[in-house]
Amino acid sequence: MSLRTKRVLSPLDLLASVAEMSGLQGSRVENVYRSGAGLLLKLSSGLVAVTKFRVSLTGIVPERTHRGAETLRGLFRGARLVRVSMPRFDRVVEFELYSGRLVVELVEPFNVIAVREGRVVWLLHSYRGRGRELRPGVPYAHPPAAFVDLLSAEISEIERAIDPGDLKRSLVRRLGTGPDLAEELVARAGASPGAIAEELKAIVDRVRSGALEPSVCTKEGVPVTVMPIRPAHLQCDEVRQFEHFWAALDFYFGPLELELAAARSSQDAEQRRKRLEATIAELRERIPELRGEAGRLKSTAHKLLMYKSEIEEALGGSEASVRVVHVYGKSIKIKLPGGEQVEIRRDVPLGRQISEMFNRARELEGKAARAEQALKRLEEELESLSAEIERIKKRVRDAVRAVAERSWFEKFHWTVTAGRRPVIGGRDASQNEVVVRRYLKDHYLFFHADIPGASVVVSPPIDDPLEILQAAQFAAAYSRAWRMGLHAIDVFYARGEQVSKQAPAGQYLARGSFMVYGKREYVRGVRVELAVGCRRDGGVCRVVAAPPQSAPLLAERYVVLAPGNVERGRLARELAGRWEGCSADEIAAALPGPSRVLEEGKGSPIPWEEVKRIFAAW
Repeated sequence: MSLRTKRVLSPLDLLASVAEMSGLQGSRVENVYRSGAGLLLKLSSGLVAVTKFRVSLTGIVPERTHRGAETLRGLFRGARLVRVSMPRFDRVVEFELYSGRLVVELVEPFNVIAVREGRVVWLLHSYRGRGRELRPGVPYAHPPAAFVDLLSAEISEIERAIDPGDLKRSLVRRLGTGPDLAEELVARAGASPGAIAEELKAIVDRVRSGALEPSVCTKEGVPVTVMPIRPAHLQCDEVRQFEHFWAALDFYFGPLELELAAARSSQDAEQRRKRLEATIAELRERIPELRGEAGRLKSTAHKLLMYKSEIEEALGGSEASVRVVHVYGKSIKIKLPGGEQVEIRRDVPLGRQISEMFNRARELEGKAARAEQALKRLEEELESLSAEIERIKKRVRDAVRAVAERSWFEKFHWTVTAGRRPVIGGRDASQNEVVVRRYLKDHYLFFHADIPGASVVVSPPIDDPLEILQAAQFAAAYSRAWRMGLHAIDVFYARGEQVSKQAPAGQYLARGSFMVYGKREYVRGVRVELAVGCRRDGGVCRVVAAPPQSAPLLAERYVVLAPGNVERGRLARELAGRWEGCSADEIAAALPGPSRVLEEGKGSPIPWEEVKRIFAAW
């Protein structure tokens, strides 16, 4: 069995991908998009690509739209991910959320199914075959088992499935290894079914536990397969290693997904181009025919005009240079002096026939001329359409951007003060709990706007009053004060050891609420303002938020905002249009609410590695 280019994840690949996606458990679904190649799930701690090639974490954000994903977004937006699993060793993966299940079938035909209470409520396309039916309203059933379930099978059962006379074929067809893993297993374990079964079970167990060696095998410069283990025996010119399996999948499948997205985006235009090309080919064939027929008619008419008298004499029975060859019905075939035979009608005067021939020739020449004009216009249209198709494909390619692997602090509101001290804040009540429980040390500072419904903001100890003001301003911005349109608010702060979830006797603290015991320090009249900007780190663009004074440290371009009446999504789209690379979704996530722009600025941001070092000291 020769190594061939992989076009879809094998069950082992999917098992590795599930091991990585399990890190998303507890994340909230923030959005669902349709992309040219499939779906893109945006969770609070990562992105998931769902295409006919793979289901995995991804660092690639393609061109995407909400159209076509409205139902899925309504079903799952805001829901938390409970579990990611493979029901058995096959190309099927399930996302279990509080609001239902999302099942992805990479088996043919590729499908995505939303399930609630055991029944299908949405699916990519309906399907009937092989003993099951998929359509809205029916109970969901998994595809029929294609392989031995290596997740539960004993080594003896695996061994029995391996045919000693056809090792590789039985590995592929009965155990779902795929040709690349089959090659590797036979090379590693030899021809013994027992040894192969033990090696296969060991590989499955390692991958299932997350012990991965992500690799891409290339041959003559072309990636031919991607695996979660390092192949030692495949015929590769180079084996490229990756830190994460999803990064290897991005490298391998990204170009295939981009090609599919470009083809789908230009599909209508391509169909118009095919119709145009067919019409142009038809005209190019027809024009010479029209010209030729017109030429033949003119030539015949000229000869008939030249010998008109002789023809009339011959028709009258007189001896002439023109001879009557044959008479049948209303037609007469005559032979002209040059030997050419022409058929004329007996019941129409010869002069009128000659005139009709000249008229018909002119008519055909007119048709040919109009066809040539149409051909020229269609060729210009084809050239324009071809350019449009290239523009569409380029737009799809250019829309793809890389997403960096997120550092731990990026899942929160985060910033850096002018003195380069790290600051984080909760995005919601749940994150407020996490910030206090995990990141608020006894000697750290706890900031909170003096109003219910605000982000808990935490920083290491700060002595500089200006930096305390900046942390307080960050807390003021991400509070209800912004949505209420307030221009200033008091912010208090206290040491971490003063903050507790222990409520006074007889009282109850809601999720995300805390008690602060002892003396609170106040920063009075904090201006409710925030800088939001964009920075580029290599090929990765990031949206950042900061107090106005420290914005130049973090952003290349930024705006200083205050509460206003420009809706968050609209402002995000406007800013995304100005800041090439930063997405409107990420900008919107950084905006505290409806805003107005006070000023614009440019900065010289510190390197991203330095930002990470600042937070590493937490």
